[in-house]
Amino acid sequence: MDTVNSSAVCHSSNRIATNLLLAVAYAMLGLSLSSTGLHDQIVPLWLPAGLALAVVLRFGTKMLPGVWLGSLLVNLILPNGWNLPETGHLLTALVIASGAALQTGLAAYLIRRFGVDPLLPVNERWMLRFLLFAGVLTCTLNATLGTLAVTYINQSGGSLGLLLDWVSWWLGDSFGAVFGTPLFLSLLPAPQSDAASRRWVLSVRLLGTLLALVVINQYYLSHLSSLLERSFRQDVQLIDARIQATIQQNLRDLTRLEQQIASRPDLKPEEFRELVFAHMQDNPALRAYSWDPLVPRSQRTEFEQRTRELLGNPEYAIYGESPPSEEVLIPVQYVEPLEQNRAALGFNLYSLEDRRRWVLQAESRGQAVATGILNLTQAPDEPGLLILQPVYRQTGAELLQSRRELLGFIVGVFTVAQFFDAALQESGIEHVGLRVSERFGGSFYDTVKAGSQGVRLSQGFPVLLTQQEWQVEAVAGPDYLAAHPISQALYLQVLLVGLGALASLLILSMYNRERLLVARVQQQTLDLAWQARHDDLTELPNRTRMQEQLTEWLKTPDSPFALLFIDLDRFKLINDSLGHQVGDRLLQALAYQMRVETPEDCKLCRMGGDEFILLVPGAAQRAIAEAQRILLIVDRPYTVAEHSLQLTASIGISLCPSHGRDADSLIKHADTAMYRAKSRGKDRYELYSEQLTSDAVQSFSVEQDLRQALQEHQLVLHYQPQYRLDDDRLCGLEALVRWQHPERGLLGPDQFIPLAEETQLIVPLGWQVIEQACQQMSRWLEQGLDVPLVAINISPHQLLQADFIPRLNALADGFGLERKRIELEITESMIQQDPDFVIQQLQRLRLSGYHLALDDFGTGFSSLDRLKYLPLNRLKIDKSFTRDIGRNPKDEAVILTVIALGRSLGVEVLAEGVETEKQRDFLKIHQCNSMQGFLMGKPVPAELVSLQQSGFTDRDRGK
Repeated sequence: MDTVNSSAVCHSSNRIATNLLLAVAYAMLGLSLSSTGLHDQIVPLWLPAGLALAVVLRFGTKMLPGVWLGSLLVNLILPNGWNLPETGHLLTALVIASGAALQTGLAAYLIRRFGVDPLLPVNERWMLRFLLFAGVLTCTLNATLGTLAVTYINQSGGSLGLLLDWVSWWLGDSFGAVFGTPLFLSLLPAPQSDAASRRWVLSVRLLGTLLALVVINQYYLSHLSSLLERSFRQDVQLIDARIQATIQQNLRDLTRLEQQIASRPDLKPEEFRELVFAHMQDNPALRAYSWDPLVPRSQRTEFEQRTRELLGNPEYAIYGESPPSEEVLIPVQYVEPLEQNRAALGFNLYSLEDRRRWVLQAESRGQAVATGILNLTQAPDEPGLLILQPVYRQTGAELLQSRRELLGFIVGVFTVAQFFDAALQESGIEHVGLRVSERFGGSFYDTVKAGSQGVRLSQGFPVLLTQQEWQVEAVAGPDYLAAHPISQALYLQVLLVGLGALASLLILSMYNRERLLVARVQQQTLDLAWQARHDDLTELPNRTRMQEQLTEWLKTPDSPFALLFIDLDRFKLINDSLGHQVGDRLLQALAYQMRVETPEDCKLCRMGGDEFILLVPGAAQRAIAEAQRILLIVDRPYTVAEHSLQLTASIGISLCPSHGRDADSLIKHADTAMYRAKSRGKDRYELYSEQLTSDAVQSFSVEQDLRQALQEHQLVLHYQPQYRLDDDRLCGLEALVRWQHPERGLLGPDQFIPLAEETQLIVPLGWQVIEQACQQMSRWLEQGLDVPLVAINISPHQLLQADFIPRLNALADGFGLERKRIELEITESMIQQDPDFVIQQLQRLRLSGYHLALDDFGTGFSSLDRLKYLPLNRLKIDKSFTRDIGRNPKDEAVILTVIALGRSLGVEVLAEGVETEKQRDFLKIHQCNSMQGFLMGKPVPAELVSLQQSGFTDRDRGK
């Protein structure tokens, strides 16, 4: 009896141990695959379903408790980590675990009942039944229970909606059951010895397929992540722009109200309500406007009595006392809307230290000042802020006796939640939370929702509100990915399940067919050998094959040949504008045509991308003839996807043995010649010469020197004066960059600016120029020299930066400069690169207070339709037109047209390159506004500009 009991206890212990082992394996496998999905608990490759079914098929229904426990563990850990689960998560996990156990038991029963074990089928018609019983039918059970529990009990983020979540769950379980079941059965001990010798082959095949599917899934998620990050950055830029627009709107509204109140300071309540009503209607970010006049202490009683009568409010009184040192009060006299903000009536701004400090700042600056984050009187439980706009009245009839008298403050009252909620709503971006903090403080606005998801997206940006700076962090919420149009993971899941099921059934059907496998392996070996030496897209020999052919040709040194390096011009534009599919089809058509027309003794191959190499036997004349033939082939129109496309090519030619006796030298020299062809206008060929290498080395040397020059601040600025033509008064200076090279002396911009543009060094160079110009303007102003404005040339690469305007504002404000003293010069070519964004940037710059000029006008290809939308202050006539005044009537006609255009657009016109009195007289007669050139002054260092400002002479002006 004891022996029987002992055996039963041992058997029970073994069953518990195996169930616990299954539960741990189930949970570990599930957790390792959780990153393959976008939802916390819905995974497209749910192999634990196959593990559970395989174990139950092999060892019986006694393993179902292990399935239940494993599913419970994984569904507790996924949404909670290793923390204690919430009640909703616990209930959800219990429902899912029960569904998993029921589903596994039902599938195992049906598979055994109909004899469709994937490794031991009893008949040939087992595949469809196994597919139905293991996955398609039975997996609907847990998909239904699980999605209902996740949706209505757990309510976790990232849902695609009940129906799509159900489909995703069903697909994940189906994949696990159909693909995972035979995989795990092949790894478990086999019930028959004859299968043990071959099951490892099945395991390797299934594991290899599984690895490929997992890689595909992860690559797609990675690609989806990059697309989503790019889209999220664009959404954040839109939110940033909306916030900036809200700020600018409120500052403009306050300025208008200041002007209106200054003209009638004794306005009545109904007049104040009428003034602010129009501004409040279209401004959801605003809580209230208030009028806070300056009231001397001696007039307090009189003011309170008059305000009671105006408001019809016998309880109105000023509350909050000013410090003894202050003789004035600044109470809230009117506030609109009144009902929601009645608590603020009578509040004295001078009574609190922080308000008093901001009032003094606004008074000293003479412009609007934003407070820090504070608790409002009318909304003490919500963080808010005030924008204080001082209101002045001009007193004194005479100009010399006139002065500005501070009447009070028009105050915009904002709650932070209203401000940012309005910006988010108007941007149209959903499921994005904002966390906003002051520069040196904690966050005061936070709508970021907690929740885990496969792709974590966040981006920060600064917000400037007068002198206040906030740091904003935008964070995508859990539903952002699911709701985004590019999130199409469900389609991939359908494809993966289909591929997985097909691969599994195919591998199983081939289980005992080694000879077929050997035949297929041999064929694949041949295919791989061909693919290793040919390009998949064009079927031309690839780089590897080209190296082999080139090596063979080099073995016969007595037979000269040429290497042509062919690169398509601006092919990237086709990929970017029409898509890579169109670009690929164009490459196929072009490669086919070149291959068909290439002589048999020449060898054409594709190096990669849009680069080809052609090996041509013979001397230079044969190579040149082939290059001309290739140019003609490329120049033909090709019809691709209803587009008629036409390209050009740049070709570099190197000769063997003249230009090298090894493959690397010939390719390098041909590549160098190809770049020379591109630099000379493209659509041509160039024969290599040693001078090309010398030029390339020289260009590299200059680039390195320029990088060092930027680090050591070797760049200096010269300034050329600009004068008005009606009275010869100085109206500005143009900052022109020079390079004080330690060895080559002072270099003009033509010797390094093109290289800086090409190497992207133009951006740090441009910021150095702006900083030096601002610093010099600040010095001149400190010396008492009145510089009307300084013109600075802006590179397209610099203007197109997202942070250009905030960084420029910070520089100008840091040096204490009025922005109207800075003129930013752009060129016509800059507008053509990204017209919509450039116009938006220019409008923001104009709203920020900068002077804008269009440089070298007439030399580009500007659209007059776009020109009318540019917020310009000045058009600059290029010197190529000015220098031919008196000699070329056509140039004079262009100048007159530009002057007339500027007058009709209300834009000032400046002529560059004025060197003679005749040119100046012509411009003056035809009412050009201003001029610049050697006649009135050459570009000089800053110290000479200072001397000229203190005492101009005719000799100083260059006359």
